[in-house]
Amino acid sequence: MFELFLVAYPWDVPVENLGEELDRLRGEVGVSGLSLWVAAPPATQFRAVGLNPRVLRTRGGVLFQPTERHYAQTRCQPVVSSWSTAGNPLARISKACAAHGMRLRVMVSASATGRMAERYPEFTCRNAFGDESQTRLCLANPEVQSYLRGMVMDLSSNDGVGALTLADVDIRWSDAEVEKLQTAFVCGPIERSLLATCFCGSCRERAQSAGVDAEAARQTAEGLLQDAMERGHRRDGSLEDCLAEHAGLGEYRRRQTEELNSLLRKTKEACRCELLLERRADRSGEDAAGGLDLSIPDAVITCVDDLDQLSRAAPPGARRNEVRLPAASAVGAAGDRLVGALPEAAQACFAALEVDNYGLLPREAL
Repeated sequence: MFELFLVAYPWDVPVENLGEELDRLRGEVGVSGLSLWVAAPPATQFRAVGLNPRVLRTRGGVLFQPTERHYAQTRCQPVVSSWSTAGNPLARISKACAAHGMRLRVMVSASATGRMAERYPEFTCRNAFGDESQTRLCLANPEVQSYLRGMVMDLSSNDGVGALTLADVDIRWSDAEVEKLQTAFVCGPIERSLLATCFCGSCRERAQSAGVDAEAARQTAEGLLQDAMERGHRRDGSLEDCLAEHAGLGEYRRRQTEELNSLLRKTKEACRCELLLERRADRSGEDAAGGLDLSIPDAVITCVDDLDQLSRAAPPGARRNEVRLPAASAVGAAGDRLVGALPEAAQACFAALEVDNYGLLPREAL
C-alpha cells in the first residue's frame, strides 16, 4: 500500500488540539504518519501562516530526552536542544500518533546534528590541511560510532516509534560545500570533493591498518588543491577519473566507504525498529555520496528536488524504495501536478512519499 508521510519538527506539531490535527491529516489529507526530526542539523525556515515565529532559526541538536545508560560507553554525549529540555515532546507526539492511527518515524542526522561538532571538535572531520569541521562529526571515530549506536538503541526502544531514518551518513569536511566559501579560483566539483575528504586521526588510523598509505593520500589531495589554486581554475574531467589517476587517494576514499557500510550494519543490528536510510540524488539520479550498500537498511528514502527526478530516483539494490519531495512541490500549481504524480510514484515501485515539511506548508497546500 502506497503511504504518505509529512516531515515535521516537534515545534511544528500543535500542543493544543493535537489529536484533532492528526485526525484531519489522516482523514482529509490522507497522511499515513509523521517523520519527526529528533536529532537535527541547523535550519532557518520561513513558516506557514498561523505559526509563530514566522521565521524560525534553530541551531539544531537533540530534540528529545536521551536515556543516559545508552551513552555510558562513549565520551561523545548528546547535546540536548534548549527547546526540549523542559519536557519530552517525543513521548507526547508518539502517544498522540498511536491514539489516532498515525505512524511515527523519527529522523536522526548521523554526522551533522547541530552543535555536536562545536561541543566535540576532537571528534570532527578534518580536511587535508588539518582544519576541523564546524558542522560534521566523523563517523569513522569510535566515540562517534558508539554515540550513534546508543542513540539508535535509545530511540528505537521508545513505544510508538515504528521506524528510524538516518540522514547524513557520510564522512566529509562539509564546510567545503558552503556556497559562500571564498577562493581565488573557481572551485569545481572535484576541488570541493577533495577539500571535503576527511583526514582526521581516526580515518588515517583505519586506512593505515588496512594497508593504505594515509599520509600519501593526504599529500595528493593537498597537492591537487594547491595546484588548482596556483593555476586559478578548476580541474577538468570527472572525480572518478581523478581518483583513478591517483589510485592511493582513491583507495583511501574507498576505505572510508567500507567503514560507513560497517557502521551501517552495526547500526542496523542495534536498531529495534525499521531502519531507513536517506540519500540525496543529483540531477542524473545518482547518489551524490556513493558507495553505500543500500541492501543493509529496510528502506531507502531518496531526496529529490522536483517531480522531474521521480522517474530516475529509485536506486538499485534497496530492499524498498521511497522518495522525499520538498514543500514547494505541494504549493500552488505544483500541488496539482503532485497529486497527478502519485500514481507515477507508485508505478515506479516507490512504497511511500514524504513531503518536507509540515511547518512550511500553508493550509491550502495540505
